Amino acid sequence: MSARRTRAARPLRALVVWLVVVVGGAHLAWASEHLAFADDRVALARPGGGGSFRGGSSSGGRSGSSSSSSSSSGGFRSGSSSSSSSSSGGFRSGSSTSSSGYVASPASGSSSGSSSSGGGAGLGFGFLLVFGIIAVLGAVVRRQGSTSWSTNEPVTHWHPPPPPPSRIPPRRRLLALREHDPNFSLVLFDDFLVALYTEIKTAQGRGQLARYQPYLSPQSMTALGHPGGEITSIIVGAATIEDVRGLDPSSSHVWVRVAFETNYAVRRPNGESALYAHEEWMLARRRDARSRTPDKAHVIGCPSCGAPLDVVVAGVCGHCRANVTAGAFDWIVDSITVIATEARGPMLTSNVEEVGNDLPTVIDPGAASRFTALQAADPGTTWQGLSSRVGLIFTEFQTAWAARDLVKMRPFMSDALFATQTFWVEEYKRQRLRNVTENARIASLELANVTQDAFFDAVTVRLYASSLDYTVSDANDQIVSGNRTTPRHYTEYWTLIRGRGRKGAPKLDRSCPNCGAPLDVTMVGVCNYCKVKVTTGEFDWVLSRIEQDEVYRG
Repeated sequence: MSARRTRAARPLRALVVWLVVVVGGAHLAWASEHLAFADDRVALARPGGGGSFRGGSSSGGRSGSSSSSSSSSGGFRSGSSSSSSSSSGGFRSGSSTSSSGYVASPASGSSSGSSSSGGGAGLGFGFLLVFGIIAVLGAVVRRQGSTSWSTNEPVTHWHPPPPPPSRIPPRRRLLALREHDPNFSLVLFDDFLVALYTEIKTAQGRGQLARYQPYLSPQSMTALGHPGGEITSIIVGAATIEDVRGLDPSSSHVWVRVAFETNYAVRRPNGESALYAHEEWMLARRRDARSRTPDKAHVIGCPSCGAPLDVVVAGVCGHCRANVTAGAFDWIVDSITVIATEARGPMLTSNVEEVGNDLPTVIDPGAASRFTALQAADPGTTWQGLSSRVGLIFTEFQTAWAARDLVKMRPFMSDALFATQTFWVEEYKRQRLRNVTENARIASLELANVTQDAFFDAVTVRLYASSLDYTVSDANDQIVSGNRTTPRHYTEYWTLIRGRGRKGAPKLDRSCPNCGAPLDVTMVGVCNYCKVKVTTGEFDWVLSRIEQDEVYRG
């Protein structure tokens, strides 16, 4: 009897051992992944300082807010997400998530979907058990069904490689594309992301996503769906590069995970509602593809030749005859994960404390030497001159912001940043509010980074500043947030760009950088005297990005 019981128990013991190994392996794999990306879990940019997009706003919403974090007193949203969904594919290993998909960050404190029920440990073990079994079966299936990459296959059939061991910030890693793609420019890539998001969301509201087949995988189209109305007033508050993979020579494709935080309105038959959205898009393209030139950065046309999308039928361009649906020529959105949406417009009257003022400055190791090289190539570019240019832009920006005067802001901003500021100024007007920043001054500047590409020089500085910061109602001039007497101290990272090859000392007066006439430009940045667009950075340094100190990673 004892021998028979022992023989009968052997299969059970083997099964138990197998389950322990699977569960333990799954748990170790999860822990390794979680720890490897712990450094990437940071607060996303917040408008106006003080609060992140997901966590509210500053008391008054400084005018020095960003294209990456928009300028307003109000956060894009506060509170928990109202919905969360995801498409298949993609990778999101850079953040920890709750059961609802809301990204946890030091700024937010906890995820909106976290659970504290007593059954958590048991559920967690059950989840790990199931996950371990699925992982083993998945590995077997992948091993049996894997194939090599073909440019004739949709890019969604390919999966990104494991994360690289380097802790270099993803945005800086992406510069490695220039080894095979000398046209690659982060400045232009930022503009392309904003243009792509804006056009696709507009098409989503009109039921015209099929038109963007060259830029959207089937999974992405499914994830977008139809919002039930026309999408209008789209503003991209943040487009943050969260992860980059596939840069090594053995990889045929590159993947970039971008986190978008946006506001837009949905116009339905029964009225219009404002929405906040936090989405992660994974983009992919061939590693050896050539990037857009400045004249095409804002145009979403045929990825191969730039012809209008109307001539692309069934994925083939009628002009250049190329198959343009596999990321061979330009970026394609491989997957979309909706982290959070909320039916809430910009909050312009919240009070949130500054975050990140005491953080050490993130300085690129090569910043000083690259600035020296920039100065050697152009002796007119000095630290003192550049600092004075920052001071001029800062002063003009603060004055125009408090007056809600878009015209005075325009000469000093890139198109993308100005579009963001336009949204916030108009939103203040719509809500009959005015954000006032008095006695604004810069205490000091630090050099953080210098980059150069085929089209632009870019210099990033950390700006330490303060001002009185409060919001008043147009109706009665009463303060609705902020403080008239206590200055608000803050820091931000400002990036200025100038056309590559342009030389000479930065202009420190209000005159056209091209013709020298009094500075008078249209809302699209064209000088009313010489009829030349002067806000692209081609003629002088203009402000391109503003990033908050708790989110800037270099």
